[in-house]
Amino acid sequence: MYNRIFGLVVFPVVLTCNVHAQPVGMEFYDDLSLLPYMYSNVESHYLSSYDRTGGNDDGFRGTYSQLYIDDKGEHVIFEEDGPGCIYNFWFTGSGRNLHWGKIRFYFDGEKNPRIECDAGEFFSSMHKPFVYPLVTHSFISSGGFSCSAPIPFARHLKVTTEKAAGFYNVYYQLYKNAPLKSWTDQVDYSHLTDLFQRCGSDPKPAIKETRAVHKTISLAAASRGKPPEEELLSLNQGGTVQYIKINPLFAPDTYALNHVFLRIFYDNQAQPGVDVPIGPFFGSGLGEADVKSLFVGMSGSGTYYCYLPIPFKEAIRITLVNRSHESGGDFFYEIGYTNQFPKEQEGTTIGYFGAKYNKAWPITESRDYVLFDYKGAGAIIGQVMTVEPVKPDRKRWWEGDMRIYIDGEEKPRFHGTGHEDEYQGGWSTFWLTNPYSLPLFGQPKTEGLIDVFGQVNGSTTAYRFWPGKIHFRESITISTEHGNHNDTPANYSSLVYYYYTPD
Repeated sequence: MYNRIFGLVVFPVVLTCNVHAQPVGMEFYDDLSLLPYMYSNVESHYLSSYDRTGGNDDGFRGTYSQLYIDDKGEHVIFEEDGPGCIYNFWFTGSGRNLHWGKIRFYFDGEKNPRIECDAGEFFSSMHKPFVYPLVTHSFISSGGFSCSAPIPFARHLKVTTEKAAGFYNVYYQLYKNAPLKSWTDQVDYSHLTDLFQRCGSDPKPAIKETRAVHKTISLAAASRGKPPEEELLSLNQGGTVQYIKINPLFAPDTYALNHVFLRIFYDNQAQPGVDVPIGPFFGSGLGEADVKSLFVGMSGSGTYYCYLPIPFKEAIRITLVNRSHESGGDFFYEIGYTNQFPKEQEGTTIGYFGAKYNKAWPITESRDYVLFDYKGAGAIIGQVMTVEPVKPDRKRWWEGDMRIYIDGEEKPRFHGTGHEDEYQGGWSTFWLTNPYSLPLFGQPKTEGLIDVFGQVNGSTTAYRFWPGKIHFRESITISTEHGNHNDTPANYSSLVYYYYTPD
């Protein structure tokens, strides 16, 4: 059996009485009001074709496009002992075609694959139950072939390709205390398909006791002294905010959306747990864009929304503050909340919602740009990243690899192959010239595109959410190279959504 580069993790299937385990696969999507719960039985992992020598041969020559070639001549791209679940896997190819033949999934030591299909057919929605929007091809996710249908495995899973697949990545989780059943062709993905198709509405189960406050407020432009701030919600009791909706009643530019900040104060604390610009918070760092993800979104002609649950034990205060000296305006908002704090469950911790904004304008140092660096316990939900070149000819920043270090590990547990790949697209010019917005990932807007010796350069904003969340017990650092060896200066900004244990 192949032991992956960071060591094989084997968890026995043992169910401890009354201890709640992370909902897995389709069950994760059944009740997204459980997002604030953090579990002790789960580890998140990421496999990709990144160049193990530190170079940029991330899939061009196929050197690292497989873990090994088995005795049948198949290229093994994934192999793990369970219980576990693949939540997403991605490839890139030429046009709508993937020229490396069949993809096969072998479960629990079986000699015959339960899933066997030509790769191009698999991502075309022709191979049921893998249908759109669970799978997307390169003309939907702009250069990428992506599958977001959860594929659980009880004891073992091996995934192979017929020939070297080039660029690929796999996001998956491993579990303790999770009595899983392996995938079969009887799986019903209809709930998830419906959930993905109605992005823009609340993906959580409806709660009759939800109360709503709504109002129009005016934010003046900032001047000397304290920036103008307006209160949206103030409660002196425990509960959970179910959604936040904001609609600017004017045409905000990029500068305004990066200088009007959403602030959330928990339990009468003096410092906010959330203090972030509303543009990135709702999915775009380049001003208004058509963002239609499962959890957040925005539109130039409609409401900005966030459906991530926000629990609080004693009190909550939500405000908007305008730090722009150039613009202000009216905002209509609606916030839905319940008076119930999530119930305690043995083996879990209930996290508070956080969102962290960071920027480096520009980053010129020969080190990674850091999206998020946190000490403590928590779980990552997703991220938004915006890149703006400092000059039109300073391109290829997109060659930078994502790296995520968890709980003090010396090597990154997540190591990507480039910006467009991590956001499920592919091939920089095609990616930048074809924005897209999908339930779990997207690149909703690009600006200032220019051809530089046959290769397009320009600004982009992209987002990605991680099903099951990326749990950490002690610390986490999310970073990315800018350029292949941190050698391309650019303006980077980012926002990370997460849950954390309050002090």
